[in-house]
Amino acid sequence: MKFLRRRWLHPLQRAFTLIEMMVVIALVGIILMLAAPSFNEMIGMQRLRAINDQLATDFQFMRTEAVSRNQFMALLTRNQSAESMSCYTILSSTDPAFFSGDPVAAANTVRAQCNCTNAVGAACSGSLRELRTVQIPRSLSIELRFPADQSDLIVDSPVNGGMRIMPSTTLTTQGYEFCVEVRRTPRGRLRTGVGLSGRTSVCSPDGSVPGVPVCPAYDATVRNCKATS
Repeated sequence: MKFLRRRWLHPLQRAFTLIEMMVVIALVGIILMLAAPSFNEMIGMQRLRAINDQLATDFQFMRTEAVSRNQFMALLTRNQSAESMSCYTILSSTDPAFFSGDPVAAANTVRAQCNCTNAVGAACSGSLRELRTVQIPRSLSIELRFPADQSDLIVDSPVNGGMRIMPSTTLTTQGYEFCVEVRRTPRGRLRTGVGLSGRTSVCSPDGSVPGVPVCPAYDATVRNCKATS
């Protein structure tokens, strides 16, 4: 008996043609182009939140250090359009009575001896000691903003961590709340306010950050945060 030989025929496997591959590449490119703006927006908003979180944390750090070290702690802010960054420095003085004397003289000395645009670790000189400096390059499209009539300097008391706004001869009014806005271009605004007790609150002036309450309007009787410039 002869055995029959059976040959199994396998279906031909068809590969991608060059045209089909080009179509797939084009579709992937279109999808990436559509997704890129949303991804960049997400990264930008996360960066905005991170910078504002750092600011709020530093306000609390300053308050805690004032009480634990039993000495005044100060925070000096800066944002000048001609410079490549906005920034702030937390500092203290080797002279325990430095912030207890003439407030105008003390404020002027701080402004003369401290500049947060200097290299980190070299922001202050003389009797002033830098504790922490945060610099925000303008290349991030994020900057610090302040109300036009607000001083650039606050001091926390060693007694209870309470906040005091240091005077400036160029100002006409002072609020009871010290306010710093972290603003992102083209979208994203967060404002941190520090009350007389040294406690902080965070809101969004234009409601542009999901999950963050909208800032209340300025109330002259309460003297809360004013709109930033």
